[in-house]
Amino acid sequence: MMDDFPAPVAEFLRRMAIDHRAPAYLLASREGDLLTTGGSLDHYGLNGLTAGAPVEDQVLFLFGELPLGAESRSIPFVQMDGMPATDVHLFRGDEGDWIILLDASESERNQQSMQQISYDRSLNYERLEKEIRKKEILLHCIVHDLAGPLMGIRGGFELLSLTETLSEQGRELVQIGLRQSTRQETLIREILQAFASEIEQFEAFSIDPETAPDALAAAREVIAVLLPAFERHNARIRLDPALNTNAGWKVAGEKTRLERIYSNLIENALRHSPAQSTVTVGLHDEGEQVLVTIDDEGPGVPPEAGAALFQKFSQGKSGRGKIGLGLYFCRMTVEKWGGAIGQENRAEGGSRFWFRLPRPEETSEGAE
Repeated sequence: MMDDFPAPVAEFLRRMAIDHRAPAYLLASREGDLLTTGGSLDHYGLNGLTAGAPVEDQVLFLFGELPLGAESRSIPFVQMDGMPATDVHLFRGDEGDWIILLDASESERNQQSMQQISYDRSLNYERLEKEIRKKEILLHCIVHDLAGPLMGIRGGFELLSLTETLSEQGRELVQIGLRQSTRQETLIREILQAFASEIEQFEAFSIDPETAPDALAAAREVIAVLLPAFERHNARIRLDPALNTNAGWKVAGEKTRLERIYSNLIENALRHSPAQSTVTVGLHDEGEQVLVTIDDEGPGVPPEAGAALFQKFSQGKSGRGKIGLGLYFCRMTVEKWGGAIGQENRAEGGSRFWFRLPRPEETSEGAE
């Protein structure tokens, strides 16, 4: 093949092989005994080979390779102690079996470099995916943090508008509106801070019993905020009457986002609840975990829709949700905290949405 190249090109290629690959050769008899050697054997630590002795006894990486059959073969990137990475080529000639050694250090470095580049790109891709997920969740937070409090404000003032005089109930509704206005301002400021700090704030949550949120307190807070919306819908919301309110209900997580999970699930239950029905929020002790349930008396969830409920932009067949991110946010957050979330239809009718969270590391006193 080299005869097809012009002499200067063939000479250049020959010099490249000699200068950069440190070629060496061994010739073995049909029986596998060494006949002769040449080239840069010292480069491979193969000085002092004995002619007439079996090659595989003297060159360990050739053990079992000789004598050759009719097929030639190559062994890439052979490495032994004191020897550089080596490409070994074996083929049969009229004189016997030829073994060609070529330094593969540069090829190995190139391969390692490509592997490192591939690894770095894979890490960058994972980081990018993670950042995209964070921003998508943050988008959800913006939508729900703006819509949720406004529902309470609107509900409170709508009920207030039906009252002729500012009664004690009216003053309470005004306070709801004021609390929601303050909460709205705080949430917007937190969103802006999250953007400014590369969304690092979103990652934080507590597993310390001293700072971990109380699941019961969060439930009560959200129920109080959403109560006017339920009254307008002519529906009821309550804590499970069997709930032990004196027990410890702290869970791993973060207070604001835990309330957001409650709000998303309870608002979802309200949207699918008929008039005169009741939504019940329960907390159940499971030892090292707390199970939270939200039971409604609506039509339930069709089996074919259940698997997609907690995916992005899932609204169900009715399309009565907001933008299909509420349940997705709940799943992403609960799983981030080491918990699980799901839905099941109740035998007596309606749906149960549930999530399970671990207790803080130093387990609080369980509920009975």
